[in-house]
Amino acid sequence: MNRAPRFLFAATLTCLLLPFTHTQAATDDAKTKSQPAGVMSKEAVFKHCSPQAVDITIIGHDNQGQWASYGAGSVLHENGYILTAEHVTATGDKHIVTLHDGTHYEYEVISRAGGSYDTAIIKIKPQKPLTPVKLGRSDTVKKGDQAMTIGNAAGHPHTVNYGIIERPTCGGGTQIHIGSADIKGGDSGGPVFNMKGEQIAHVHVKIFTMHNASRHIRVDHVRHAFANVFGKEDRNAFTIGIAVDCLGNEAKVTEVAEGSPAEKAGVKVGDVITQFDDMRIGSGPHYVLALMDRVTKNPVKLTLKRNGSSKTISVTPKKN
Repeated sequence: MNRAPRFLFAATLTCLLLPFTHTQAATDDAKTKSQPAGVMSKEAVFKHCSPQAVDITIIGHDNQGQWASYGAGSVLHENGYILTAEHVTATGDKHIVTLHDGTHYEYEVISRAGGSYDTAIIKIKPQKPLTPVKLGRSDTVKKGDQAMTIGNAAGHPHTVNYGIIERPTCGGGTQIHIGSADIKGGDSGGPVFNMKGEQIAHVHVKIFTMHNASRHIRVDHVRHAFANVFGKEDRNAFTIGIAVDCLGNEAKVTEVAEGSPAEKAGVKVGDVITQFDDMRIGSGPHYVLALMDRVTKNPVKLTLKRNGSSKTISVTPKKN
């Protein structure tokens, strides 16, 4: 007999908060004129961010029958790279990402960073470019700010909830603490947005020892995962020899290893990488995505911006 669907960390993980109503939306819209520049109403934030969020379903079976687990994620790059929680990436028979418009794709896990990072990168092959999130910065998060998550609670796609940030940093500086939370299984890995539509965290865990409390992986901790875990070239079979800034808004080269293929090809500290083969690079994490997924023994083309001009060079990776 098939049993009821089960959920990853079912009672412990998901998303945020207060139920949304049209009355609240009207009130928010009335207050918009007095809010700081860039701040949107709840309704506007959801409309803006909805295409950037995805729903994740894993279907498997065991000796008790078929089961399903649910999670969520956010689009990091238009080519199909998606950020989620590491604990969401279970092994099953089918691994499905569903976009906001209902289209769905099988995904593969590209890389994981466990422990305090609870971060993973999965990838789909979309038929057209996706709408990526804008990653914010943790130092802009303030106590009392409103936040929104888009999740997949109990397999209900694009579940939206709202809450209040109570502690901008906790868990040794890795997490954001949010109060008034109604956490449900299936929201894990879903994006946490501020009211400017920037992703400031992803859903991590419900705190059962406190009333309506949850904690979420801060965006800067995710950025550190790109710099300190995903971007470490000794994890790969081949190396280029470049480190990039993962905290800024562009892929600026911060280090070129001596004697590396990058140095031999003429890459310099301060160059900004804008293209990796046919992949557009708009930030340091974008470069790391390309690095973890594309570097083999074959030459790659890097387009660099230097002193106001652009040039494309060929770099031949070397085996580690």
